[in-house]
Amino acid sequence: MKLTRVALAFLVGPLSSVQAAVQYVPVVTHPVIYENGARRVERVRPSMGFRLELISDQEGVKPESFRHGKPFVTATPDERYAVRLYNPLPVRVAVNLTVDGLNSITGKPSGIADGEKWMIDPYGTLTLRGWQVNGEESRRFFFTAKPKSYAKWAGDRMGKDLSANCGVIGAAFFWSQQELDAYYEAHAQVRDTRLRCSPAASMNGVRLQDVASESLAGAAPAPLLAKEAEKKEKAGTGMGERESNPTVQVAFNYDRGMYKAKEAVVIYYDFAPETTPNPFPALSYAPEMP
Repeated sequence: MKLTRVALAFLVGPLSSVQAAVQYVPVVTHPVIYENGARRVERVRPSMGFRLELISDQEGVKPESFRHGKPFVTATPDERYAVRLYNPLPVRVAVNLTVDGLNSITGKPSGIADGEKWMIDPYGTLTLRGWQVNGEESRRFFFTAKPKSYAKWAGDRMGKDLSANCGVIGAAFFWSQQELDAYYEAHAQVRDTRLRCSPAASMNGVRLQDVASESLAGAAPAPLLAKEAEKKEKAGTGMGERESNPTVQVAFNYDRGMYKAKEAVVIYYDFAPETTPNPFPALSYAPEMP
């Protein structure tokens, strides 16, 4: 078990069906079943989709494509944006969100499990609009050139080239197995096979097969690490105007989650490629003047 200090943001909203970068992770669950009065506990590993999306102030949800097999969005210079995170679990999760390799709370390079984290309620969402600069305020995320990025500024202060990780946003989710087990204990399934008309039916319409129906087949491929991003990326994220974003800190024990970079939800971004004028745009004869 680990104890971490988690920043708790208040901006939480409902789930949506819009496109988002998704990482499917098998989660160990122990559904409790009372069948004909007898209690039993099963062990199943449904594949849960942890999601991340970028929200532009101008465009709304940034449309995604795939570049070299990686989720990718096209950035616009000076475009303000937010990061929305989705929790698919029935218990709270802590999320280490990094932008350009820097923790969104501390502004420092972050390992996958040791960075400061945000808390998201069960089945909830969290929208973060900027770097958290103190307990009450944040400063906006916006796309800018690498030399003007926050990573470049922070790296110059530390004597390191932190801008090398510009162009990638990552989210690693963590949760407590104890809390997850307590949820399934409190939401036990009740069955009475003596009243079933067929082997597939049950009193409450829930079949054992349904519990484990979320298979791992079709899980999205793990995104590549930040160091594998294209070396030609020129975009980064700056630190913009100040906004109110009150937070509190809570203690949270977690022992499950994304402990490897390949398990995290990752999305890459960059400016649109520059167009090159074509000296021979068409094959034709020159029109005659009257």
